[in-house]
Amino acid sequence: MSTSPLVTAPITSSPRAARKPFWQYLLSGVMLVVILGVTWIVAHTSPNEEEWQSAMPVTGEFGEVLTGRDIEATVHGVQLADEVVAYTGWAGPTSGVWVVVDASVAAVVTDNTVGIGAAELQVGSVIYTASDRPDFGSLLPHSLTTGIHLRGPLMFEIPRELLDSDAAASAIVRLGRDSETRLDSVIEVPVDLTALKVAASIETDKPVWGNE
Repeated sequence: MSTSPLVTAPITSSPRAARKPFWQYLLSGVMLVVILGVTWIVAHTSPNEEEWQSAMPVTGEFGEVLTGRDIEATVHGVQLADEVVAYTGWAGPTSGVWVVVDASVAAVVTDNTVGIGAAELQVGSVIYTASDRPDFGSLLPHSLTTGIHLRGPLMFEIPRELLDSDAAASAIVRLGRDSETRLDSVIEVPVDLTALKVAASIETDKPVWGNE
């Protein structure tokens, strides 16, 4: 019996994939560098949680009317003294030194409910709050009225040696309507405490409304 010869299909090699041109590899590398660069910028410039919740300062100089969300204020001047005597007769000697701020404040939105919620003096990283010892001899206990400024003193008691520090040259007077200043505007006025002389005693006037 005859047999048919075995026929086999020719073996062909699969075509080699075409190589990408060099410029495509270069373009991919450039795009990767750009993406990494944008990611780094976003990560290092986006506000962190503390910055998102921080106060929004409205900064100015002595004598300038500064307006925030619900407070308008002018810091007219600052004095230093060993003792403060209020118009009420209250006298406050101190082992440190008094920083007496002459300021005018008014409400912008909320009328005749609360006064100054935040009255601070920042020296370096340390924040001092205005003293409530003078009672109605200072601005602190008074409610604020929309559009009518109340002018009077705020007293801060700080260590005497602080006046010789570098930080005292760039102190900040800060005023806010609410005691919680996060996410709210605050008035900030810089003051060089090292440039001021310390008086033996200062007598402060009664807080007055408008042009009284």
